[in-house]
Amino acid sequence: MRVSNRKFAITGASRGLGAALAIEMARFGTQLVLLARTSEALQDVADVILSETGQEVGVVACDLANSQSASQAGAKLAAQHTDLDGLVHNGAMWLPGPMEDVSDMDIQACVASAAIGSLILTRHLLPVLKARENADIHTVVSTSGIPNRPLEGASVPFTAAKSAQAAFVHGLAQELENTSIRVTSVFPGDFADVPATDPAWNTPSSDHALSNREIVNAILFILNQPRRVSVRSLVIQ
Repeated sequence: MRVSNRKFAITGASRGLGAALAIEMARFGTQLVLLARTSEALQDVADVILSETGQEVGVVACDLANSQSASQAGAKLAAQHTDLDGLVHNGAMWLPGPMEDVSDMDIQACVASAAIGSLILTRHLLPVLKARENADIHTVVSTSGIPNRPLEGASVPFTAAKSAQAAFVHGLAQELENTSIRVTSVFPGDFADVPATDPAWNTPSSDHALSNREIVNAILFILNQPRRVSVRSLVIQ
């Protein structure tokens, strides 16, 4: 696989899709730096990866909803991991419910985690990634970021946040078109979380519902394409 023997940073890697992606990429020989709001939250994932692969992953605390935390994490990554080959933006705050039921702080955190934090982290890492022969910036958006989609349980702030993230992917892909950095994204619909350590991970589901396993496979499909192939956006539902 083309992700083998490369180094990727993954945000939101302490649970759910981010944890499953980290564990699966480690199984394929990817070196990893994992980010989440606290480094302690990543310990279970780091322990699984160490147990299965012998790899000691890097861990960086990063609260994407806090611009100062995102800036500090970006500066730390850029200084300590100059051999970084890719960044996967997975971390974001899920926020359901009608507008009148969500708080001002929830709105701010939701939009900041998906959009502002990702932009800040990316800005700090661009010089490092540009210096690599081949690099990737991949973003897990959501079908909520597709124009005119039904809310389907998502809140207006979450839809706005994911729409901003989709615009970030679109703009960054244009800006970096003639560089060594490939910009890609996946737009998953609702999916269930299956731990990558669960026996069910290797058992195809008998129903039509998506699981994070399909999302992980889609991300790896995108990242493992030849360098001349750029999957700018893949909708999976």
